[in-house]
Amino acid sequence: MAIHIPLIIVFLFALIPLTWLVLASVNPAASPAAKIPSRMTLENFGRTFSGRPLHWTLNSLLIAGSTATLVLFLSTMAAYPFSRVRFFGANILLYGFVFLRTVPVSSFMLPIYLIFIKLNLVNTYLSVILTLSVLNIPFALLLLKGFYDTIPTVFEEASWIDGCSKWKSIFYIVLPQCGPGLAVAWFMTFMFAWGEFLIPLILLRKIELMPLSVGIFTTYGEFGVVNYGLLSSMSLLYAIPPILMYILIQKNLVKGMVGYVKG
Repeated sequence: MAIHIPLIIVFLFALIPLTWLVLASVNPAASPAAKIPSRMTLENFGRTFSGRPLHWTLNSLLIAGSTATLVLFLSTMAAYPFSRVRFFGANILLYGFVFLRTVPVSSFMLPIYLIFIKLNLVNTYLSVILTLSVLNIPFALLLLKGFYDTIPTVFEEASWIDGCSKWKSIFYIVLPQCGPGLAVAWFMTFMFAWGEFLIPLILLRKIELMPLSVGIFTTYGEFGVVNYGLLSSMSLLYAIPPILMYILIQKNLVKGMVGYVKG
């Protein structure tokens, strides 16, 4: 029992801000103080699920979903040759990608911004999706290569003997066995893109294009007043999609994590 005490303390500590968010979101006179409101209302949620906050949420879903899907597609195709084909400099190239991901994003945002100005892509979803995709491909590439490495090549060789093409063997033999790994790669990329703040803040200057992460920042102190109730309800809305995604694919996530560790 004693070993669980630190975990209980951490859990309670993490529960404090969530409790404040819930209480403030239903409080018509919310303030920084954490207290049970004398009168509860859903007015803040009504404002959150309409107008700009709802539009920002749809923007976030578009950016995060598109980024995760694009990264998964490119990484699925790129990881296969790294796993199956032996060529000079493969490890250098692979871990070079991973090394580049360790560089802080803020250190190269200026040249990225200038490039997108030249391409006339500033204030477009495409600029954010491309930037986030480039940042997330190294992780997904390394993850999926590890899954490919755990699959014996005899399955593919047997399918080739039976007349199956290499592309068909990938789609019908290899990828079905990598289902949990694909789920992990997609979910982790979605989470990163959903929580990203700096990149859309710089590349999306129009308020109607902003994702919810930047929208919450914009709402804070708007018109010189901090509306804690609205901010709290928006923050709770911001937490819902990742939680739902996790619930829907949690079995594949567990299998993916365990399978990758075993591999």
